[in-house]
Amino acid sequence: MLERLARWSLLSFLLIAILLACRTLDLFTGNPVPPASQMVSRAQNFATETRSATTRPFTRTRIPTREPTEFIPTEAPPPTELPPTEPPPPTQEPPTPIPIPTRIANTRAPTKSPTPEGPTPTVAPTRCPQKYCIVYRGCVPDAGNTIVEGYVYNNGVPENGVPVRASVEDGGYARVEFISGTEKINPGKPDPNNPGYYILEIVAGAPREGNWWVFVVDVPNGTKKVSEAKLIHTNDDPYNPANCQHAYVDFVR
Repeated sequence: MLERLARWSLLSFLLIAILLACRTLDLFTGNPVPPASQMVSRAQNFATETRSATTRPFTRTRIPTREPTEFIPTEAPPPTELPPTEPPPPTQEPPTPIPIPTRIANTRAPTKSPTPEGPTPTVAPTRCPQKYCIVYRGCVPDAGNTIVEGYVYNNGVPENGVPVRASVEDGGYARVEFISGTEKINPGKPDPNNPGYYILEIVAGAPREGNWWVFVVDVPNGTKKVSEAKLIHTNDDPYNPANCQHAYVDFVR
């Protein structure tokens, strides 16, 4: 709608301009001015020609703005050589685990006559006025302890449950006491692997000089001595082979 209105406005303006131009030309040239009807006819003819010119279809001609790109064939790139692939390493099977040996419990029956450490014991009864007699097997240097150990026998058989004591005097109070046939770590608990065995650790971990009486009492922590007493003299110098820190004493009846 607006486009049509603009066209008619343009045509009216052109018509008026043509009339004015023709009148001005006639005035300057001296030609008689044609009548108004003739001028209107001319204007109508011009308008008709102009309208036909404007109503003709407009054909748009495309002008190429740039030259077409010429395709230049190129040579195919050389094939890319792949690096040689190394074969995968052979699959190694995991090593066969070595079975852990199963510990077998010791099913052997305890030996009735164990072989004590130290000098060879004499289990034959020794005659003495006491219930238990002394069998002294000697004493050796020991840099780490001051100890008396041995066995209690009854007619040549190891006897358990006998309290053996070490004291600073004959028949005196216990410096240390041990029940034969029990464990060293758990006092009072039977030790079936060491029947009749006792150990008196007077000083554990160091040599100590002193006089120690070793004997048997009737009951644990009792006051009645029922055996001979053996005096053991220990030294604080363990590097002299003549000195004593580790004694072996048995009691038999």
